[in-house]
Order: sequence, then structure tokens, then C-alpha cells
Amino acid sequence: MPLPRRARPTHLDVPDTEEVARGGGKSQDAHSLTVLLGVGRLAIGTAFLAFPVASVRLLGVDSASAGRMVWLAQMAAARDAALGLGVLGTAVTRRGRVPALLATALVDAADAAVVAAAAREHRVDQRRGYVVAVGAAAGALAGFVGAVDVLRRRG
Repeated sequence: MPLPRRARPTHLDVPDTEEVARGGGKSQDAHSLTVLLGVGRLAIGTAFLAFPVASVRLLGVDSASAGRMVWLAQMAAARDAALGLGVLGTAVTRRGRVPALLATALVDAADAAVVAAAAREHRVDQRRGYVVAVGAAAGALAGFVGAVDVLRRRG
């Protein structure tokens, strides 16, 4: 005995294009910032890992001292590359973005404070040190803004 056929719905419940664009844009902005921060940190970490003496020389440290600091520069570079990969992983999975963004923001804030102190104490070239410190502070701000943005969207 054949079963009766159910009527198929003729109406699809689809949000209109303005609603999709409005919501999608916000989510995409947070995702794009996460990817940008991850890629940037990974690129800097990888470059500094490959060229540790040059990374220290950027602060105005002399070549001999920079050569003795290679191990420390490589350690910091590996940390940055690993954090970058972690942030990119959260961008792919869309899970754990807030803790990853906060961790990178805190690392950047610490870097900014340490480099600014070194510049103030003339341990590195003052102008270069302050430029690097401002860059690290900007990275920290971007990480905090990204984390707040993700939290706000969860609402």
C-alpha cells in the first residue's frame, strides 16, 4: 500500500539581502581582524626567527651585542610565531578567539612597556625604541579591540 505524499513547502524562509549583509559584515570584520593579527604576528615571528641579529639591530643595538643576544631574539621570535599560529587557528575554527586575542594583546602590551623602558634608559636607540614600543602598543590595542568586538557580537 503506497504512503500518501506530503505536500512540499512552496515558501522558503530566507532573510532578505540587507539583513544578511548587515549581520555578515560585522562578523566578517571581527574575523578579518583576527586573521590580520594572526598573519602579522606569524610573519614578524618567522622573519625575526630567520634573521635574529637584524631583529635586534632594528632597535639600534650594535652588531656585537646583537650577536650575543641571538638566543633571546630567537626565543621571542618563536613565541610570536606560535602566538600567530594560535590566533590563526582560532580564526579557522572560530573558537577560542577571545582568549587568544587577549593573550597576544597582553604580550604586546608587555613588549611595549619593556622596550619603552629600555629606550628611556638608553639601552637601545631612543627613537627606534619608542617607535617599536608604539607599534607594540598599537598591536595590543588591536588585540583588545578585537576581543571586545568578538564578545560584543556574542551579546
